Formats: sequence, structure tokens, C-alpha cells
Amino acid sequence: MSSLPFTLRQLDVFLSVCATGSFRQSAEDLRISQASVSGQVKALERQLGVALLLRRPGRRAQLTPAGTAFLEDMTGFRQAAARLASHRRLRSALARPPVYRIRIGEALLQRFVRPRLGEFLARMPDVEMEFEAQPPGSHPVQEVLGGRFDFGLFHVRVSEPLPAHIRSIAVTRGGVYGHRKFAEGKALPLSAAEISRLPFVLPKAGSRLEKASLAALAGAGIKPRQVVGHSPFFDVQVTLLANGMGVASFSDPLVPADLRDTIVLLHPTEDWRLVFFRKDDASGEHADAVEQFLISSVLESGDYTVTD
Repeated sequence: MSSLPFTLRQLDVFLSVCATGSFRQSAEDLRISQASVSGQVKALERQLGVALLLRRPGRRAQLTPAGTAFLEDMTGFRQAAARLASHRRLRSALARPPVYRIRIGEALLQRFVRPRLGEFLARMPDVEMEFEAQPPGSHPVQEVLGGRFDFGLFHVRVSEPLPAHIRSIAVTRGGVYGHRKFAEGKALPLSAAEISRLPFVLPKAGSRLEKASLAALAGAGIKPRQVVGHSPFFDVQVTLLANGMGVASFSDPLVPADLRDTIVLLHPTEDWRLVFFRKDDASGEHADAVEQFLISSVLESGDYTVTD
């Protein structure tokens, strides 16, 4: 069944859009973001290799001929799925709800998700989540596809190809950031040569993350000549930048709103893509609520900047 060019979640979203004709209304009905609805439908179309819906600004979504045929063929599939589901035993009232394992970016957890976690759990006290946080540059795509995690929310560079089960929900700017003093009397953005002469703060010395960061900088023509500090923690790097100690390469949302006048973009590099993963068998009301919570905590925070 893993070879099927769709997921049950994608089919649910597609059916909802067919019924409402509106991505916005489907997002409200499914209690997920509009970007999530759009992403699920796009992923389904990409995996099938056909366009299922016509999208026109200000008009209801309409089925293409291929979409109409696909919807008709789904009838038998849904009936068979319902018969299979009828074999499920009723869960005991004493049974524990599922524990969702979530692979998440370190900054996303600390800056966006954890500050809103208490409010979410107050509304959904029977939902249990276990977070595993890592900084950008690790291998989250391979990790979530390995089956250990029910959800994933993290950044990857825009040049990195995405498997079908992982969808892009936003793109944010990447670059070299530093104290505004490094830009005094100069036109922004600084050149790669000017950036190379500035003092750098890098990830942990000798780590894979440091090597990945240096390789990405080299790809932008930047070769740091002076390294003044190392830290594996993004918030420590931000503090060092705010104190004018040096510059660092990361994504725009890592800069807190209250420091945006102090820490500025000195040189743009490759952008980062915010991506989301949900395992096929993470289904039901609780799983839907977790998805909505994770995505909305970031995109609806008012402090996450996107480029498109």
C-alpha cells in the first residue's frame, strides 16, 4: 500500500474542497490552515501527475475532467475503506490516547510552539506530545521518513528536494545577520568579500552543523577569515549578535521582534523552506488538532516572516 500515489489525509482534504469549492471553508471545516489545505491538494496532484482542480482568484475551485474521474473512482475506495474500518474494536474508556512524537526545529519549538503549548493543552488535556528538537542542518527529512515520528515541523534549504510525504508550507529568508554597527556607513547588502572580513559566530566547533554552515557560506562566495565564537544554540548566537560580537548565518525568524532594530540582514544567502510532515496513520480528531496547533503556532504568530 506504500506505493499508492496518495495518502488518506490528502483524499480527505480533496473531498472537502470538492464539497465546499473553497480552500478557506475547507480549512475551517477541517480545523487546519488554508496553506495546509492547498499544500495537501498540490501534493496529491503532483503525486498523481494530473491537475484535479482549477483555481481562479475570487472563484470557487472547480474540478478538471481528470478531477471528476478521480472523484468518481473514489466512491468505491471509500466504501471499501469503511468496511475495513468496521473491523476496528471499540477502544476501552480507560485506554490512553496516543502519544504523538514530533520532530521539530529547535528554534521553532522555543520561539513559537512552546510559548503556546500551555494554552493548547488547556483546551486538549488528553493530547500528549513528545518533542525532539534539533537545529537546522541535521537530517530531519530522513528521520521523519524512517517511521519514528508522527509529525515533523522544521526548516530545510530551498534547494533540497522534498519527498512526496513532506509538504512545504512557507519560505523564509536566509542570510548573514549581525549588529547594525557592521552596516554603518555602508550600503546594504554588503558584498561577499565584505562579509568574509567580519567576525563570525559559528555552530559547535568541528560539528557537522559547522561544516554544513561553512559549506553553505562558501556556496555564496563567503569565506570567514575570523571566528570569534561557537555555540550549538540559536538563542546564544542571537545574544552574541545583539552584543555586537560578530555575525552569523541563519534564517530570518530566528531574530526576535524586539531585536530587529539591532540585528539586521547584512547579506542574503539561500532561503529556507518551512515544511510539515504527518504520518499516514496519525489520524483522528486529536491528530487533526495537533496539526492545526503546530502550523498555526508558527504561521499565525505574527512574528514569522515569509518571502512568498
